Amino acid sequence: MARRRGRQAPPLRPRLPRARGLRRGDRLGPPGSGPARGTAVKLLVVAGEVSGDQHASALLAELARLDPSLTSVGVGGDGCLAAGTRLLAHQKDLAVVGIVEALSKVRFARRLAGRLVEAAVSEAVDAAVLIDSPDFNLPLARKLSRRGVPVVFYVSPQVWAWRSRRARKIVARGRALLVLFRFEKRWYDERGLGGTVWWVGHPLVDAAARELSEPAPQPAPGRRRVVVMPGSRKGEIERLLPPMRDGLLRLLARRSDVDVVLVRADSVPDGLLREIGGPAVDAWQVVSGPHLSLLAASDVLLVASGTATVEGLLARVPMVVVYRVNRISYWIGKAVVKVPWIAMANLLTRREGEGPAVPELVQDEATPERIAAEVEAFLDRPELSARCRERLSEGAVELGEPGAARRAAEALLRALGRGAPERDGVRP
Repeated sequence: MARRRGRQAPPLRPRLPRARGLRRGDRLGPPGSGPARGTAVKLLVVAGEVSGDQHASALLAELARLDPSLTSVGVGGDGCLAAGTRLLAHQKDLAVVGIVEALSKVRFARRLAGRLVEAAVSEAVDAAVLIDSPDFNLPLARKLSRRGVPVVFYVSPQVWAWRSRRARKIVARGRALLVLFRFEKRWYDERGLGGTVWWVGHPLVDAAARELSEPAPQPAPGRRRVVVMPGSRKGEIERLLPPMRDGLLRLLARRSDVDVVLVRADSVPDGLLREIGGPAVDAWQVVSGPHLSLLAASDVLLVASGTATVEGLLARVPMVVVYRVNRISYWIGKAVVKVPWIAMANLLTRREGEGPAVPELVQDEATPERIAAEVEAFLDRPELSARCRERLSEGAVELGEPGAARRAAEALLRALGRGAPERDGVRP
């Protein structure tokens, strides 16, 4: 969303215990409200975004280790499918960006929500795990609650940025809320809503630990590497890749030392980037799959706003963030958003009295000229890149320690009354 001055964002460096394992025996729901011990657990899982599918698949993998009898049904992507979830719909059919864009999916979403509720009831699921996608999942949670299906939210909507009144609804409808960022737990606590809110940390920390242990090759001597991540949805790529491409073509026209690497998200068909980007893409290296070590070995990341900026933060790579949506969506967002920046990397690295750690080119600012200039600034000014990497290192502590998916799985099982004897950990 767009930037707006005025009300300040909540403090982003609260004094909280670090994210660690949970206390076994703690219950997030009333005693006896979960499935009986020894019975198989079945979950309804709804992950309508690419990032949500990543979180869901990691969560399901940990749940399978803790409870091999567990099964799941619902909405997800290829990650959920690989984890054994029986999909009633694929996440690519639901994922959209922007308020106006979401209107085109209203009828489909209503029908899908009805199917999910009926599936939850007819298959007697023990709980629904709703991951991100608040515009779809909050109404779904209301319907599920009315039918007696316990709800656990995984990933908080950005209530600290806009539409804060949703927070009370989330807490009222959910047996537990599992949040990724440390400041989110503090935000709920300050409003007296944190009793069933758990900071479990961000699953990308585990991915970073694995991927960064095997460094990618550095650019050849005398060469610079710019990585492009234009998004994971077709509409997003249609809006962002053309100005990104044109900006890089301007940059390449005036310097011959730059190599461009384009990261294709797993949800993006092979030919889509070529279809939208045109012949220029043929001259770039296109990669897919794990890419954090590639980012860490690069000079600049040109990236769509979203979870990818958290990946850039973990890789400590200087970024230029680009954000464009439908014009009506932009003006609505500008009127209601209460944080100064849109990129999570900037929110996590906020310093009082200082500007953002990485530049954001929002809406009409996302021109080829500005994109080329901001990327070249990092290439030409080593001191600027060094300051940026320092800020990103500071922000990484807000994501927690490795083990987020396991902590989330433990919290979920507590919510279902399937805790084990106590051990050291932290409470909500």
